[in-house]
Amino acid sequence: MDTRRHELIKQHIDSFPVLPVTVMRLMTVTSNPASSAQEVIDVILTDQSLCLTVLKISNSVLFGRPHRVDSIKTAVSILGFDEVQRIALAKALINSFSKVARQHKASIDKFWEHSFVCGMVARIMAKDLNISPDIAFMGGLIHDIGKLIMLETFAYDYALDWMLGLSTEQFHRDELHTFSFTHDRVGGHLLRKWLFPANLIAAVEAHHFPDKATAEKDVASVIQLADFLSFYCCNQTSIGKDDFLLAMHNSLPDIQSTWQSCGLDWDVDAVYRWFDWLVNNYDQGCTLKEAFSS
Repeated sequence: MDTRRHELIKQHIDSFPVLPVTVMRLMTVTSNPASSAQEVIDVILTDQSLCLTVLKISNSVLFGRPHRVDSIKTAVSILGFDEVQRIALAKALINSFSKVARQHKASIDKFWEHSFVCGMVARIMAKDLNISPDIAFMGGLIHDIGKLIMLETFAYDYALDWMLGLSTEQFHRDELHTFSFTHDRVGGHLLRKWLFPANLIAAVEAHHFPDKATAEKDVASVIQLADFLSFYCCNQTSIGKDDFLLAMHNSLPDIQSTWQSCGLDWDVDAVYRWFDWLVNNYDQGCTLKEAFSS
């Protein structure tokens, strides 16, 4: 282990800014069972940027609303307290990386494109599988957040290939060997510092090895596959079914047994159906990205 790099990562996470005041207030209110919807609304209304994000998310294809949502009251009713809390946390987390986004604009734009597409398809998959779609969406969105910490810490040593490459088992081993940390562990440390829900942290930390998750094994499994689907959607949308399945087998050789060990039914046709849905709804990922950066 490179102890110097290990310490640099720890120091960077320790020095990461605390949660914004509005988000802290929102967490306090949404975590209290006695809180009313109006109290949640009152906190959101103090932050115009958060208001816009909540409205845009509630109007997204993910929630399939037949009529436009144009009030925070309706949006909070649709999303629920927990989802509003996760949205606020994720938005604050994304905004905290504005400096590195300016320094590496092209790479970070591609990074967030992949992340939002991943969250989007993870939610669709989770709905079909009758597991938590909201946790799957947020987990897919922030599954690689540790990569941004790695990039900030090691600057150009952790460049394009690390940021945008497909995270296979070999990638994971190489990352550990080179940096003494892997992005999933780094992400988990950061999410704990920012008081993200424990079940979401468990899913994010284990998205490369779902069977080792301390909780939410099924969600971690969904995120792992969504990561692969979004990579191919963002990089090679015209791939045929046979080539797609071969690429999945090569990149995730144990995916079927992993799903089964995590209590999920494996259906190859469903997997390709999700990929096809993602290709056809790819532009919605860009819409979500704009919503969180508004």
